[in-house]
Amino acid sequence: MKARQRHALIVTLTIAAVSFSCVLAAHAAPPPPAKGCPPLGWAEGLGRFLQPNAAFPTTDTAKLPTPDCNFHEWSWEAFVWATALVKDPASGTTVPRFMTLATPADLLNTSENAGESRLRPLTLAARSEAFHGQAGFTEGAGAIVEADGNMLVGQNGYPVYASVHMNRSYFDTARKNLIATGGYQSQPAGSSFPVGAAVFKATWLRLDPGQKPPAGAYTTQAQVPVLETKVTPGLVTIQPVPGKFVMVTVALIGLHVVGHTVNHPEFLWGTFEHKLNSPQTADNTFTPSPARKDPKSYTLYKANTPFSQVNSAAAPPTLRLNAATQKLTPVTNVVLENQTGGENQPHGVGNIFALNSQSQSYLAGLKSPQSTFASYNLIGTVWMLPNSYNLNSNQTNAVGSVNLANATAETFVQNAKNKPIGQVLNCFLCHNPGSYSFQSPPPPKLTNRLIALSHVLAVGTPYEVPNLISGKLLLRPRIPGR
Repeated sequence: MKARQRHALIVTLTIAAVSFSCVLAAHAAPPPPAKGCPPLGWAEGLGRFLQPNAAFPTTDTAKLPTPDCNFHEWSWEAFVWATALVKDPASGTTVPRFMTLATPADLLNTSENAGESRLRPLTLAARSEAFHGQAGFTEGAGAIVEADGNMLVGQNGYPVYASVHMNRSYFDTARKNLIATGGYQSQPAGSSFPVGAAVFKATWLRLDPGQKPPAGAYTTQAQVPVLETKVTPGLVTIQPVPGKFVMVTVALIGLHVVGHTVNHPEFLWGTFEHKLNSPQTADNTFTPSPARKDPKSYTLYKANTPFSQVNSAAAPPTLRLNAATQKLTPVTNVVLENQTGGENQPHGVGNIFALNSQSQSYLAGLKSPQSTFASYNLIGTVWMLPNSYNLNSNQTNAVGSVNLANATAETFVQNAKNKPIGQVLNCFLCHNPGSYSFQSPPPPKLTNRLIALSHVLAVGTPYEVPNLISGKLLLRPRIPGR
């Protein structure tokens, strides 16, 4: 064999070995959990959160110091509470509990019953171009863009949608503190949500007619907006057409569970993903290398796509919309860069794996369709030291999964490695007392408040994340002779 051929063979084998090692890293045996994590019988105890009148979990963090395991146990309890199938008394329809909770559309409704638990049609990405008080204002449950203003496009060309759902305690407190009504500006800076307040953010994959959902995913019907490319001088945007919707089937692919527990007014922030969303790399091992790839296709990843091309490694591309098909190009290939969110506590990674295994085994043993929710993984949980939350808190105060991200909701802002604490990225980057103090004009900065960690307070105002994205005009083929 000639030297050049030998060199080429060595390079090829090396690349193959690197790619294969990436796959092995994602499926390596997990480290052991802390002793007694979870305690005997804990998973079976999840059944109490399936009851129609079950209270939202709050006491996992009552004992100080609270073990790492307890925080992730709480995430699973909150997930089971949120996804417990309950029957709507008015319609007789059975849905996950979180879908009966109030959405941002209810916050500006002055009715006393606006926040009550009842089945609400899932209306996604209905945010209005008009602000509260202006003609044409409407508000829905979610958005077509992520918090950083970018859009995740599924492999079938549709955007991934998000919806927000609040329990009554969270809803009532948020409504008193809305920016649009002056509540935020008039309440004391130290006022906060009560223990037991909870909010959930779901992400949904739109399916083509006849398309099978990801195996084991929960599906439902939802109204999604018709999108358009709007051209104004010097600007092209892709955004919903006001008042125009189509009914489609959507699959649940992600769920944030967020709640105020005893000793933790900053809320515990946990996140779940469907098992088949994307490749997952062990914490602190992801690199955007052209040599790294996964041979398997996932819901949000095409087999053998180099990791240098996932999560829009350089910058999210400018999208084009085909108005006829309602599909966007290019699609996004996704990898979850930290399998357990960069969990930094002793035995933390092992705790998450152990809790996932036991919780999923318990749920899989239930009757269908409740057993569907065994198809979701806890990625991790992030919190702060007990009762330390203050007007200057932010992501640098995080404990636990300090680089926590959901690949369906924080696709483009994942932090591949646990860097010095000042450089971590997690939920507290955006959800903190200064949420409304770093806005660019035209909104004026608002003073820091503990309650500012909630983004629903911005409903109907310029402080909301815009529900549109910069786009390109669809290139049409040139017709000869014209």
